[in-house]
Amino acid sequence: MSEIKQEKPFKIQGLELITFSIQPQPKEYSKDVFEFNIQQEQKTNADKRLIIIFTSVIIKESGKATSLANLVVACGFEIHAFENVIKRDEGGDYTIPHELNIAISRISVAITRGILYSQLRGSYLHNINLPLLPIE
Repeated sequence: MSEIKQEKPFKIQGLELITFSIQPQPKEYSKDVFEFNIQQEQKTNADKRLIIIFTSVIIKESGKATSLANLVVACGFEIHAFENVIKRDEGGDYTIPHELNIAISRISVAITRGILYSQLRGSYLHNINLPLLPIE
């Protein structure tokens, strides 16, 4: 049997840790419950056939306003048939097909989870893991 090689519609072009900060351990610190504020922002670069997803994570103690750690990671995806796949509307905004959007968002969150784990290693937050999200 011969396998048919199907080309993926995208590939990871690059990753970058944009920002990371961790605050000193608070004197009154509960190691049990944390809140995660996770956001994604997408940018396109049609000339380079790229979609760049910026994933930001803010970790707080549950019920507290002060963040314990912040992280922003950029993941760039080269879209092979950018002109055919990504459509531009009358306002100049790009529309990413739902399936592609979900796929690259999932990958970006997974990459961010790994980078966050690496950055927190050896700190008082080393046991914190980014929980699974509904899109995963």
